Amino acid sequence: MVVPGRVSPKSKTKNIFGPQLKELRVSKGLTATEVIAQLGVLGWEVGHSTYSSLEAGDRIIADTELALILKVLKVGLEALRLPR
Repeated sequence: MVVPGRVSPKSKTKNIFGPQLKELRVSKGLTATEVIAQLGVLGWEVGHSTYSSLEAGDRIIADTELALILKVLKVGLEALRLPR
């Protein structure tokens, strides 16, 4: 059963930014493990499987989580694109 508002109607994912966050991470030469460690320093103890699901678009991302990831990646919200 699909809960309205939980899956993007165009992409069939639970978040539209996860794959873009992975692209940004890889472009900066960071591993997921390194990002996860830095997120822990900022107070978000996230597991590897949870973070991987987020980057794959299989997990809903909260705005506070997105803000922390962007901080670790040292980019602003403008680095993300909205789908067309």
